[in-house]
Amino acid sequence: MNWDYRILAYKQGEEILLQIHEVYYNEDGIPNGYTESPVSVGSETIKGITWTLNKMLECRTKPILWAGDKFPTICKVKYKCDICGRNTFDKPSPHRCCGGFRKHKLKWTPYYI
Repeated sequence: MNWDYRILAYKQGEEILLQIHEVYYNEDGIPNGYTESPVSVGSETIKGITWTLNKMLECRTKPILWAGDKFPTICKVKYKCDICGRNTFDKPSPHRCCGGFRKHKLKWTPYYI
């Protein structure tokens, strides 16, 4: 059984909490389980801690997964422009905002679907 670190999203009321867990995969590479508690960093050596931290950093490049009943569905991150209210952005980007094209001083709120 293979495993790696992944970010899992938990819905708590109206808020979304992101935590890093060990996620386990079946023979086909499909996630089929994860640790009950988020992981912590600990080792008998600095080299071990460094290895763990590097593996945790790698998980930022992989899609976020929903925890609980939605596991292993991918949790999509979208962004809402706090100035004009548009909420169709896959990433913060320049756009026509409040009557003109804006690149700077935009404010963003992430949300998860």
